[in-house]
Amino acid sequence: MEKLPLIPGYTFQDPNVNDYKLLQKFHFLNGYRVLRDSHSGIGGRSVDLASSAYVKEETSVYYHPSLTYGRVKEYAYPQFIPHYVLFAQKCLCFKAFFRQGVFNSPDEHFRIRYVNIMYYLEDDTICVIEPTIDNAGFQQGKLVRRNKIVKNINGDTFHWKDFNVGIDICIYGVVYHIIDCDLFTREYLNSQGIDVGDKKEPPIDPYTELRKNKQKTPTCVTKIPDDVRRRFLEYDKMVLLFTATWNNDIYRIMYFLTDDTIAIREVQKPNSGKDPVPMLLKRMKVPKDWKNLPSTYPAAYMEYGDPEIVEYYTPKDFLVSGTIFIFGRQFFLHDSDSFTRKYYSDMLGIMQPERIPLPTKDIVTAPEYKPPPHIIFGTPEDTYVSCLSFMPKRPKKDVVRQLLNFPKKLRYSMKMDVVHPEDENRDFILEYSLSDGTIVVQELEKRNSGRREGCFLKATLVAKPKTGRDNTEYYTPQDFYIGAKINIFNHYFIITGADLFVYRYIEANPKKFPQEVQNNIRNYLVKQNLLFDDIMVETKKIQDKEETKLQSLEPDEATVEKDIDMKQCVRDFEAQTKCRYEGEHGELRLRTPTPEELCPDLIKDPT
Repeated sequence: MEKLPLIPGYTFQDPNVNDYKLLQKFHFLNGYRVLRDSHSGIGGRSVDLASSAYVKEETSVYYHPSLTYGRVKEYAYPQFIPHYVLFAQKCLCFKAFFRQGVFNSPDEHFRIRYVNIMYYLEDDTICVIEPTIDNAGFQQGKLVRRNKIVKNINGDTFHWKDFNVGIDICIYGVVYHIIDCDLFTREYLNSQGIDVGDKKEPPIDPYTELRKNKQKTPTCVTKIPDDVRRRFLEYDKMVLLFTATWNNDIYRIMYFLTDDTIAIREVQKPNSGKDPVPMLLKRMKVPKDWKNLPSTYPAAYMEYGDPEIVEYYTPKDFLVSGTIFIFGRQFFLHDSDSFTRKYYSDMLGIMQPERIPLPTKDIVTAPEYKPPPHIIFGTPEDTYVSCLSFMPKRPKKDVVRQLLNFPKKLRYSMKMDVVHPEDENRDFILEYSLSDGTIVVQELEKRNSGRREGCFLKATLVAKPKTGRDNTEYYTPQDFYIGAKINIFNHYFIITGADLFVYRYIEANPKKFPQEVQNNIRNYLVKQNLLFDDIMVETKKIQDKEETKLQSLEPDEATVEKDIDMKQCVRDFEAQTKCRYEGEHGELRLRTPTPEELCPDLIKDPT
């Protein structure tokens, strides 16, 4: 059939051929216009040119003129890419919205419609497409078809430089606000030196949200009651302790994990001037917002409950350096104890911040207390104690001193310093009480004196002369010695003697008395032969030392004679000192010679 002539009646159509497309001859290759060589015809069928009959014979030796004359110098032309080829299938995508007013509708007054603005870089055309929303009730899809859009009355069209995030674009009277763009658009504009704005959240369409809420199916969540017994066994005696301040006062906030209750206790300071209230808030559940209750709630005669107050304070609401409001009071948390910090880190995974120091108040130094001057009535101690309280009290006594020294007394003999002739022969006994420091003066009776014996001064604290009325100094045993002149309420006395107990007391407390007083009392008692026993003890010690030395040496005649003389001297001394202080009415007998006079070798150191 292929050899039949091409005349009517001799041509037949192949029923197997369905494709009659003719391949394009012109083509662009690397930016150049080229002619595509094709060996196929209509529908991709081969033509006769592709057969072997048209193949040219190639010579075995191919000769090129450049082998003889060299290559011709040709310059490389720059590659040219047309604009429509460079930006083919490339477009800038911007997300925007516009507000459309709705009239005569009770449910809505306006709508927010979201669109995509497409800018084609190939031919600078623009189209606006609105994504479809189910059951929107209005036409959607392509709002503005693809074409060049005029932006002003001068006939200028929109360019990609006129678009950016955060600006308004007016297209055919509709103002579109651009809120975002895709990644390619953002990178392209940044590469061209344009700063693209940040992404903005689109506004919510109120009518769409209303329809979504109506379409939601109500769900009922069954609350699982918390087992009180389990919490008691697990969290019993576990309390979160926080240190907080309110109005510059320090408080302890205790959160009980057993039942999520809170108690507040104020840290009392001494001399704060406040009533000792044990608890600022008793243990109870504390709501976060206790004022905002439903308007239908009868708060006039009913208490708050869980149906009205749903949200209570939990451990996550208590953080150091944070502020909590408890019934309108603002508490600032400064610190927490070690158990609380460990509970937050182990159980809740929250690290409590560092401790914040408590505010320190300016320390106001109290003025130095100066007791008032002593009044005439009573003693200075009475005046001082009456200023310490509203109700006057007696001065406190030194009970320890009374228990240790009762009923010890130091007795001295004294006579009055003569001012008037009738007072010349008056003798007195002074008794100093070691328990309270009072002095009693007794006058001794004398025959035919015209005076009765008895109390001259009752037990009284006697102040020293020339001492201030406010800083009074009283007489003490350190002021009493033989020959001392004392002033007792403007009556002058001279101490003439002391008993043996005074010397024993001085020996027991040598640090309380100066050395002059000790020597004075001892010399007086030695002269009165009242220290005979002490002298004998010392003599015995000296004799023992001498005997020890004599036992180690052979005695000679002089030493034996001296020992015989010493024994005779001691016997004479014992015979003469049998009479002691036994005089009638306190009078002394004839003076007995002193041990130094009777036996000078006894007192002298034998070494």
